[in-house]
Amino acid sequence: MKRLAFILLLIVFLPHLAAAELEIGMDIPLKSKEIYQEDRLVAGVSWHERGQVTLTNTGDEILHDILVSVDVPLGMDIEIPIQAMKNISADNNTITASIGELEPGESISFIFSVKPPESIQYKKKGSFVISASYEDGAAPHSSSYTHDVEVVPPPSWITYATVLASISIILLAFLIAWKFNVLEAFTTIDLITIALLAGLIGVVFRWFWQTFNDLLGPLGGLLFTIPTAVLMIIALQLVRKPGTATLLFTVVELVALIVWGTNITVWMGWYMTEGIIVDILVLLFKKDYADRRSTAIIYAVARSAYAYWMFYFFFAPAVWKVYYAPWYAWGEVGIAAIGGLIGGAIGYNIAKKVRGAMM
Repeated sequence: MKRLAFILLLIVFLPHLAAAELEIGMDIPLKSKEIYQEDRLVAGVSWHERGQVTLTNTGDEILHDILVSVDVPLGMDIEIPIQAMKNISADNNTITASIGELEPGESISFIFSVKPPESIQYKKKGSFVISASYEDGAAPHSSSYTHDVEVVPPPSWITYATVLASISIILLAFLIAWKFNVLEAFTTIDLITIALLAGLIGVVFRWFWQTFNDLLGPLGGLLFTIPTAVLMIIALQLVRKPGTATLLFTVVELVALIVWGTNITVWMGWYMTEGIIVDILVLLFKKDYADRRSTAIIYAVARSAYAYWMFYFFFAPAVWKVYYAPWYAWGEVGIAAIGGLIGGAIGYNIAKKVRGAMM
């Protein structure tokens, strides 16, 4: 009998006990989670990073008089962007939002912007503490949620080191070229061939990539890695001299500087290294200028994977202070390697025909 009474009490009161439920969530920075690393902020940036708080009524009762407060960590400056929700304010390190009511199953969100600290010596953990009070018509309730983030130091010293290393690579390359009379080995026909192929890479196919890249999403890199690999293999087979790849990508960057305004100080030396890697492989394979399909594919895969690895794991965080999700970055490196594989195979076939026709 007692058990029956207990079950009846549960049937009567349990729905009311579970009726009022407010779920709280937060996203920061407010960028694509599939691309950018979430919950990481960079100190010293000149912009405010946006965050979003989302409230969801997961119960079966209308929630009234919802009052939300967000405690912002590390004394970060706060801005409230213009948005649909109006009752939002910021005072010192606290954001307050007032919401009239929320229907069952309904969600509502508001955004805010915070500026990470100007400078920190080591990476720090911070917590956004979100508290909410509300009523369901029967009694007042409250919910809380803590969202942890990581603030990393500004990589400005890495930026300066990147520029210095780039300049050093340029000077070293010119010193080696002068010391061993490398450029004198290239005939006028060789230089014209390299210039034409570099122009195709730096102007035609770069424009094609920039125009249609978004249509393919993560696979957009294939629009640039495949034709670049093809033209690189053609250059190796036609010119057939040490330093061909290095000279090719150096000219590609010079063309990009003129046409697209690329930052030559930061990029130039590293464009050279793409060619240097290929030229080293050519020497390791006993001056095999992509004469075999296998070596053509190896050269193209190595160049493509290296170029994309440098961008996603070095240039993006060091120069632009953008951290991509590791799985996305490695995925792009893998796609670049696939582009090199396809381009190397195609380039081998085309280069053989072109060289045969010229001979």
